[in-house]
Amino acid sequence: MNSIYTARMKTALGIPAMILVLTLAGCGSSETEAGESSEANESAKATSLFKVGVSNIAPQAFTHRFSVQGNVETDRNALLTTEFGGAIEEVMVREGQQVSEGTPLVRVNTDVMERSASELQTQLELAQAVFERQERLWKQSIGSEIEFLQAKTQLESLQGSLKTLEEQMEMAVMRAPFAGVVDRCLAKTGEFAVPGSPLVRIVDLKDMYVRASVSDHYAGKVSKGMSAEVIVSGVDSIRTKVGRVGQFINPANRTLEISLPLPEDSKFLPNMYASVWLQDLSLDSAMVLPSALVEQDINGDEFVFVAEGKGDVRIVRKTLIASGMGSGDNLLITSGLAFGDDVISRGANRVVEGQEVNLITD
Repeated sequence: MNSIYTARMKTALGIPAMILVLTLAGCGSSETEAGESSEANESAKATSLFKVGVSNIAPQAFTHRFSVQGNVETDRNALLTTEFGGAIEEVMVREGQQVSEGTPLVRVNTDVMERSASELQTQLELAQAVFERQERLWKQSIGSEIEFLQAKTQLESLQGSLKTLEEQMEMAVMRAPFAGVVDRCLAKTGEFAVPGSPLVRIVDLKDMYVRASVSDHYAGKVSKGMSAEVIVSGVDSIRTKVGRVGQFINPANRTLEISLPLPEDSKFLPNMYASVWLQDLSLDSAMVLPSALVEQDINGDEFVFVAEGKGDVRIVRKTLIASGMGSGDNLLITSGLAFGDDVISRGANRVVEGQEVNLITD
């Protein structure tokens, strides 16, 4: 009897336990299937969303430059002329020749002047003798004071004339005013040199500079020692610094002059046109965006689209920004964004505020 009762009790207790196990197993299976279904739905949703590419905002260096036009110049560029006329007796240099300061270049014939000097010398000797005689007589109180003074004046006048003539004869030889290169020689032996006519050009390429005019808009930004790059198309480009800043604004074109020294080994030549790039801003850590990503709304406000959120599925947010200087294809962003923001760079023209998008992962 007892054994029959015990068996029935075991059976009665076993049935609910089995039901509980089966129920729990069924619930676990349902939850797993629901999770898998949710993931599948999310994946399907992401696949169906419009795909966009983003650029993450990270700190980067930024420099700004502006360009002005200039001219290569040198103060040691002399076109030499003769001071008096005469036949060219000798040309002592050739084009391209290196000369030092004081080197004879051209000699003008001085035969006429030499004859005049000889005549003056004869007159001077006579005047010297007359003066000495009058001086002796004057010391002996013989003769008049007028005769003594006339003899003295005549002597001094002839001495001055002879000295002037000798100086003119010295100028008959044209000499280099400084060391340089004979760039052009117009003098030809036997030709007549007219006073003031150019005969030789001497150029020194060791002391060249670029002179440029800068708009008064940049007057407060240009300073001595400012970094610059000088570019002559088809020749060369060099880096230098501003050597001088003018202190006067030209009222005709509202510009001020600056000059930039050039190294001695540059390939530039006087009167070449040059582009001068001046760097007025340099930042080691800045927020920079390609200018093509920045748009304007109907109010004229600048904005970009930012992909908000985490993961592949994001929400599009229209973000107003303020930009500063531009450099090439980039813009300096001064406000509106933060480092780490994802700015939509691909497909930005096909999205709207609040739209869900899927990030391109490749």
